[in-house]
Amino acid sequence: MSRVVTVTLNPAIDITYDVASLIPGGSVRVGAVRSRAGGKGINVAAVVRALGGDTVAVAPAALRTPDPFRDGLDRLGLSYRLVPAFDAVRRTIAVVGADGSTTVLLEPGSPAPPGTPEALAAAVAEELASADALVVSGSVPPGLPADLPARLVALAAARGVPAIADVSGEALRLAAGAGAVLMPNRDELAELVGAAVPSARDVAGWGRRLLDGGAAAVVVTLGEQGAVAVTPPGAWLALPAETVDGNPTGAGDAAAAALALQLTARASWPDALTDAVATAAACVLRPVAGDIDLEARARWRDDITVEELP
Repeated sequence: MSRVVTVTLNPAIDITYDVASLIPGGSVRVGAVRSRAGGKGINVAAVVRALGGDTVAVAPAALRTPDPFRDGLDRLGLSYRLVPAFDAVRRTIAVVGADGSTTVLLEPGSPAPPGTPEALAAAVAEELASADALVVSGSVPPGLPADLPARLVALAAARGVPAIADVSGEALRLAAGAGAVLMPNRDELAELVGAAVPSARDVAGWGRRLLDGGAAAVVVTLGEQGAVAVTPPGAWLALPAETVDGNPTGAGDAAAAALALQLTARASWPDALTDAVATAAACVLRPVAGDIDLEARARWRDDITVEELP
């Protein structure tokens, strides 16, 4: 069983509100409320487990107990290693309309005290001793340096463990040369390269430059338009079998989980990209991030089209 270590530097309590419609400036009656421990790396860990892999989630957490985030991980049944750091774990709120439209409110997170980066790096280093892959996901909270994802990726590279960096902004720029598989969405890639990337060929061209700069590979998620993988052997575009309506929150995390397991299995890049796109779409069908529809994923994997890009 492949073992994937996930790192969530800015964990959260994810709250989902189901509403008929979101009315700015008006009162909105909530139909259902769901709450769970979250953050991008936690979602990745949950999907890895759903796909049959073994996982441990590393994250900073609250300094005191009771800690709703820790309790939420226990309810999810995930293995974890937490580093006490925050006064409280932040919340995120997704408001999902009946038409599938989703509005997400993201709290910034509490500042982490001095010593937290070193404690997190030490925890990750120990977990890498028995890991087959590393996934570093999400934003970097106040008090943690932007280069921390790059440092964690470098720890994995030194041990020959494949690593995925699903980060953004300055953290993505600093991780770009650290030997990781970069996993931005289209907007994050455009911000990184300072140019629009309207087509799959544009994505492939900029991805090749990132390979030249030290990335192991670049996988760019394009939402309902699929994903592009740019690798040393070549570049491919995977097109989903159909448009899926639902909650897209966590789709990128599901794709990262699938890709991590495919990397441990040494699958071909077209096969890995196919699985990532199918798993992301299967996540959209579920009301909360970290869940996937396994039956839909299996069905869609056979229908996804993969094209080689120049």
